[in-house]
Amino acid sequence: MGKINRVLFLGSKQIGLNSLSTIFNLDKSSLIGVITLDDRNDSRNVFEEIQQFCDDRNINIYVVKNKQESEELIIKLKPELCIVVGWYWYIPKKIIDTVPEGFLGIHGSLLPKYRGGSPLVWAIINGEKNAGVTLFSFSEGLDNGPIWDQRIVELQPDDYVYEILKKIEDAATDIFQKKYLLILNGLIKPEPQNDAEATYCAQRIPEDGMIDWKKPAKDIYNFIRAQSHPYPGSFTIFNGEPLRILQADFTDMSYFGTPGQVGKITNEGVYIICGDNKPIIVKDVQYRSTTTIPAKSIITSIKIRFENRI
Repeated sequence: MGKINRVLFLGSKQIGLNSLSTIFNLDKSSLIGVITLDDRNDSRNVFEEIQQFCDDRNINIYVVKNKQESEELIIKLKPELCIVVGWYWYIPKKIIDTVPEGFLGIHGSLLPKYRGGSPLVWAIINGEKNAGVTLFSFSEGLDNGPIWDQRIVELQPDDYVYEILKKIEDAATDIFQKKYLLILNGLIKPEPQNDAEATYCAQRIPEDGMIDWKKPAKDIYNFIRAQSHPYPGSFTIFNGEPLRILQADFTDMSYFGTPGQVGKITNEGVYIICGDNKPIIVKDVQYRSTTTIPAKSIITSIKIRFENRI
């Protein structure tokens, strides 16, 4: 195989912009264009920054309205290879088969672990000590194509998802920095995944963020930090409306009471008792707005008992 000379990039979000910048700087002549979408309704978007990056460097950019339009463009532009980072839509085999060298994409886990949706969120919820990033080839199955490279991302016990996302972005950039030119020049080959080691995770919706106070405090703490900014946030019900918890702390002290009951309110935060008779300390919340405020400014009584998931 000779050098790949026609690369099409599909992507969005910061990880997409970082990856695009890296591959452009490594070999600008092979990049034939960028496909993105106007995702400004997503808090993670960097839509304008991607547009500006392309405009400043005379890169052809195509802003598509839907999945069908993106697939028609891929066929029309005739790339030899597609790089996909931070994309919203599943790419079917019939489209993959139109690109001679296929589609390479970034997945936020150590494949074959955590195939599927929201892998980083699930890894934090599950209390994993490591997450990761994988560059792999797309195939007909779910995230099961051969692997070009991986990076382990260590998860500290007090890391929130926004902090880990930055580590994931840096790891993805490092993969492209070290492997992109080798891939373009046909100097390396991917390794197949071991399907026997595969685990899977389902897509998440905002409603999945409701806290079950009957669970152990450590599990609830992990649940909160996995879904904080830039995601919608875990929440409980307060006066019939969602109270979103963005920042909390975990303590191993014993505090007997009913799950969801406010134990005490201090300058440190609001202690809420969990199912194992240990509390979490709620610090920052959102209530009836997108403004983040101290929990103690809203939760002002130890008579409060938050609703549990039924």
